[in-house]
Amino acid sequence: MKILHTISNSPSTKLLDSCLEVIDEKDGLLFLEDGVYFALNGFNKSEFGREYNCYALKEDLFARGIELNSSDDISVIDYPGFVDLCEHYGKVVNWF
Repeated sequence: MKILHTISNSPSTKLLDSCLEVIDEKDGLLFLEDGVYFALNGFNKSEFGREYNCYALKEDLFARGIELNSSDDISVIDYPGFVDLCEHYGKVVNWF
């Protein structure tokens, strides 16, 4: 079963490190709330040796003054896109 992992806290919490210990290559990563700060810290999927589908919530980027266009590394989605992701992935795991 594919899992959507949501990272909602800033990079200082090291939640992504914990998530990467259990994530599968077919899973997805969604950065929301303060998790969108990963987009400012030079996030690059290739750092992890595998490819993941990565997303950031547009409204949370906007609320924090972060401009990020969809790129190869992170796709910017809105709330309807978030709902679509939840339907696409069989399970959602929230990392707090």
